[in-house]
Amino acid sequence: MENFLLNATKEGGFKYHFCESYLIQISKIIYLMKRISTLLFTLAVFSTSLFSQSLSKFNFALTRMMKKEALQNKEIAVLVRGNIQEIKQKTEELGGVFKYSAGDIAAIRLPLNKVKEIANLKSVQRMESSDQKLQLMNDRMVVMNHVLPVQQGFNLPQGYDGTHVVMGIIDEGIDFTHPDFRDMNGNTRIKSVWDQRFGPTSLSPQPYGYGKQWIGSQIDTSTTFTDGQFSHGSHVAGTACGNGLAVNNYKGVASNADIVVVKMDIVNQTDDNFMTALVDAVNYIFSEAAVLQEPAVINISLGTYFGSHDGKDMQSLLINNLLDTIGRSVVCAAGNAGAAPIHIGYDVTGDTSFTWMQAPYSPLTNNQIYMELWGDSASFTNVQFALGIDRVLPDFSYLAEIPFSTIQTNLGPSNTYTLTSGGNRLGVIETQGEYINGSYKMMFLIEPDSANINYRWRLMTKGSGHLDGWCFDMVADNLPDSTVFPFVTKYKYPDLNQNIASGFTCSDHVITVGSYVNRNSYSNVQFSQTTDSTLIPGKLSISSSHGPTRDGRIKPDINATGEWVLSCGSYQFLTQEIANEPWKVAAGGKHFRSTGTSMSSPVVAGIAALYLQKNPTATYADVKNAILSCADNDAFTGNSLPNNHWGYGKVNAYSVIHGCGVGINDPDMSGVELKNYPNPFTDETAIQYDFSGLSKYRKAELKVRDVLGHDVLSFSLNDRSNTLVLSKDKLESGVYFYSVVIDGKILRTNKLVVL
Repeated sequence: MENFLLNATKEGGFKYHFCESYLIQISKIIYLMKRISTLLFTLAVFSTSLFSQSLSKFNFALTRMMKKEALQNKEIAVLVRGNIQEIKQKTEELGGVFKYSAGDIAAIRLPLNKVKEIANLKSVQRMESSDQKLQLMNDRMVVMNHVLPVQQGFNLPQGYDGTHVVMGIIDEGIDFTHPDFRDMNGNTRIKSVWDQRFGPTSLSPQPYGYGKQWIGSQIDTSTTFTDGQFSHGSHVAGTACGNGLAVNNYKGVASNADIVVVKMDIVNQTDDNFMTALVDAVNYIFSEAAVLQEPAVINISLGTYFGSHDGKDMQSLLINNLLDTIGRSVVCAAGNAGAAPIHIGYDVTGDTSFTWMQAPYSPLTNNQIYMELWGDSASFTNVQFALGIDRVLPDFSYLAEIPFSTIQTNLGPSNTYTLTSGGNRLGVIETQGEYINGSYKMMFLIEPDSANINYRWRLMTKGSGHLDGWCFDMVADNLPDSTVFPFVTKYKYPDLNQNIASGFTCSDHVITVGSYVNRNSYSNVQFSQTTDSTLIPGKLSISSSHGPTRDGRIKPDINATGEWVLSCGSYQFLTQEIANEPWKVAAGGKHFRSTGTSMSSPVVAGIAALYLQKNPTATYADVKNAILSCADNDAFTGNSLPNNHWGYGKVNAYSVIHGCGVGINDPDMSGVELKNYPNPFTDETAIQYDFSGLSKYRKAELKVRDVLGHDVLSFSLNDRSNTLVLSKDKLESGVYFYSVVIDGKILRTNKLVVL
């Protein structure tokens, strides 16, 4: 260009001006090109920003799915929070399926490559899917939990057995041929079954659009929904509602309830969408109960240990919304990680601390290590974290790490790091941060190139704040001495706190159940005795998971018998057990022994069904309050209740149904009077009590509890009969329950409504 200008100048003015004009045009073109380039860059940034904003609405599992090309045209299930009408309209425009909604959360299905268009709606706040598989949470039971006198109607208006109440079982199936699930005429007691393992078929229930459904007499024509490998579903159902026709020794709690079953695909759930499939199951059972015009209780002996542990995830909130209708209750297992060090929780300081993780030796996990860190927005912002890898054998050598970062730098799309040492690849780390309902979540997925025991991965933290973390692969013992490895003094050990299952298990709407020992001996199928003298009936099960929730609430809520419980087994499973481990099969050959909170949860679910038989219009809070307020304490629970091992104590079916009146061996308290007027009240109410019929006592109180069973007020009662005036200024508007409590035992409970 410089030579061209020189020649043009020598040839005269005209051509000089021509070149000048040409240069001006060139300059304009260059200027326009720069503007266009800037505009394109801006649009690209804006587009990337929009995409990042969309991704910021996704949870980690959904973000990971978005990266997989092979899944782009595949239909997935998603939970969406936002304006329901807009979500419904957009979903249907995109060719998806709007299944149902409760509150501001919708369950939809649509191709993965259309998910971003839903996320781009301004009203959409959050979208979640899941790639965490659920785990199964696994006579004398009716005696230990005081069920027999309820079934017999002792000092009650009638006997209660769950008649005209739906018992929903979400599990791995049920053996519909088992006599305990049939009536005296041989007809099935199962009203409907939904097997979720299938894709769309002509038998798929709507609006879900997948699986197969059988109703009424159709149930006897299929064998596809029978129990899984361990007969977990039949055992759970037998405890909750078996009628004992096979062998009457092993009768369940709500023995005449109508049964609705959802068989989940525990092993190979499509898209691993357990989160949405489980809520579908809850909605399905409540809908079937509505058709039957019956109240319903759902037992969920399944769960996952990962999540926020505060009950604020979308799955939990949607279940909460589904429970905001009378005549509904959900009961679940607390989990069986009571002796597993899967949690870390500590205050972060300026000194770098660390915790080791060892790659698992399991082909099922592909040796992956998964860890979640959680913290409230106020306490997690200044926490810095990094991952590294050590060689620990034959000597200690720190090999590589990813840089320290904070949660803010990890929000949005996930990051991928490859760690190498000496030219050798050690593994790949994927990270992502999320902001969910006032809390931060940081996820690490490690894919080691080897599960060799010579290597350990380390989480390192520094800065300030507090964190809670969950991982199944943390190293809790066999650490080196500080003389060999000085940095070990900064080690943060995993603990046995907060190992309760996450998600809906931590919801205050749901009744979460721990386990204690049911028995230590029984007659087996070989006409001999199976005994374990190390088990102490009544003692807390070592494996029973305990809280608190991450936000400090009591969990589990209640305990029931879960260790060495005898209940129904499928024909196939029992045949196999009799051949290989006959000592596990009970006399009669129709029931077997199992252990876990999976077995204690259906006890409480059955009791909830008995309560709903007596009070069919009760709310979930009514059911929960009755069960928690009427719990027993003994030498095993101690008197410091509630706590995060026992909850409010041991469930007592008789006290729940009687109204926290008399226990089985207690004196008759029918003369105790308790009432208030006005009720509801706006300013004040007068509570009249009279327990003058009691001959002696040490301490008398009047306690007011909220709908979740938490104490809000307590008054000492110095007279056997009197009136206590309660002002509204001591209570917020809402529903409460007030009780006369004598020597720690609730004698009478009434409802109190504050306007």
